[in-house]
Amino acid sequence: MKKVLTTAVVGFLFATSLQAAVSTTNPIDIDLAKMNQYFNALVEKHLNSSALNNINYPRMDIIDNSKNIIISFDLAGVKKENIQLSVNDDNVLILTGEKKKKSSTRAQNYVKKEIYVGSFQKMVQLPQNCKINKLSTSFKDGILTVTIPKKEIKRPKARIIPIK
Repeated sequence: MKKVLTTAVVGFLFATSLQAAVSTTNPIDIDLAKMNQYFNALVEKHLNSSALNNINYPRMDIIDNSKNIIISFDLAGVKKENIQLSVNDDNVLILTGEKKKKSSTRAQNYVKKEIYVGSFQKMVQLPQNCKINKLSTSFKDGILTVTIPKKEIKRPKARIIPIK
């Protein structure tokens, strides 16, 4: 998805810069070129923002077997005390937390920065057949594992109606 967006933005930037170079004699074209330049800077700023780059943080795996639903969250570098897990009335599992910067890190001249730092929230809609009160968790080696037992849903029996 990032590659598609990047390709589209680069193509748009190239087309608008070429158009601005060709037709800068008309005052309206000059204003349009300035607007395009402003728009491109705005789009580029948001494509590089950490909030957009980390929209899927934390990564997770979901396993649904016959007895349990097992959800594993990759929380490398996050301390256990900075994590909160809850389930709301709509059966939505909500993971919130914060990955803090190391105190020894000073301003660096990063060439590329992809390691996420900051607050996060991840929501997972759980099916109705979960025993929320029997939920268990474990946190080991940066992986939070949530195990939710499933209950059997009683399906209504079909009643045969005689046709008269």
